[in-house]
Amino acid sequence: MTRPLLEAIEVSKSYSRGNHVLARFNETVKAVDQVSFTIQEGESLGLVGESGCGKSTLGRCLTRLHAVTAGQILFDGVDLAPLSLRALRPYRPHIQMVFQDPYASLNPRRRIGDLLAEPLRVHHRGSKAEIAERVGDLLDRVGLLPDHVHRFPHEFSGGQRQRIGIARALALNPRLVIADEPVSALDVSVQAQIVNLLLDLREQLGLTYVFIAHDLSVVRQVTERVAVMYLGRIVEMGRTDTVFRAPAHPYTKALISAVPRPDPTGASRAQRIILHGDVPSPSNPPSGCHFHPRCPVAQDRCRHDAPTLRPVGPGRQAACHFAA
Repeated sequence: MTRPLLEAIEVSKSYSRGNHVLARFNETVKAVDQVSFTIQEGESLGLVGESGCGKSTLGRCLTRLHAVTAGQILFDGVDLAPLSLRALRPYRPHIQMVFQDPYASLNPRRRIGDLLAEPLRVHHRGSKAEIAERVGDLLDRVGLLPDHVHRFPHEFSGGQRQRIGIARALALNPRLVIADEPVSALDVSVQAQIVNLLLDLREQLGLTYVFIAHDLSVVRQVTERVAVMYLGRIVEMGRTDTVFRAPAHPYTKALISAVPRPDPTGASRAQRIILHGDVPSPSNPPSGCHFHPRCPVAQDRCRHDAPTLRPVGPGRQAACHFAA
């Protein structure tokens, strides 16, 4: 196999919260806990899980918007984790991000033409005329009109703003795009348009995606492999169709059982797996397997022995002592 485009090796990200003067009251929150995976060029990997599981934090660590607490982030063989902001600059154009809220990520005081031209100016990508031409090409590629360059973000709908966010991410011809829940803030009909746009762009430009979402139906449509996260850890990873057809981890089974299905008879409702209790606090996670307080098949071993990702089939891994 060729060298992966991106490889995360035991990536961790912790935050401290509390009274920093009185150290005994401080808490350490492990948002991401020793996550490892690889992604090949041209591949699309989905990151799924409940809100607060650490998937968005992991995405920001991969782009180095957040510095990692521990671990390595290898991009084309180069470890980005220890690099300074100056040393990171040559790699910034190759890794771009599409944010969840297209309105919050766009400066409301600047026109769209300026927003799309800014990364090109910062990285010295052409003359003024060439940058203007590139901005027009970007708008056309995402389905917007050339005269939109003179408008402000508030003059667009949510779907149009997300198209602008995608255009900005593509401005520097990246190799890897981190899409952080790019359709969760949009209407269902608009979601389909944005998903189709992302699929078309991937085919046209040969992009590699890390697609972060909690909507499993969207992930199933966009990605080839999926990694399921729970409380900062990856609990299952494998080909999307295989994981959805026969999940191995109890948490993955519960997630997939919660996906709504058009079933007038109500038969699918009987198959729903209800997890009891709440998600534990990341500042005080359970010992052993983090999922054991809510797991329907947990045994005494799970309370003391933290499982690691292990093969459970061709191209599949699960972090469970009793994975099917």
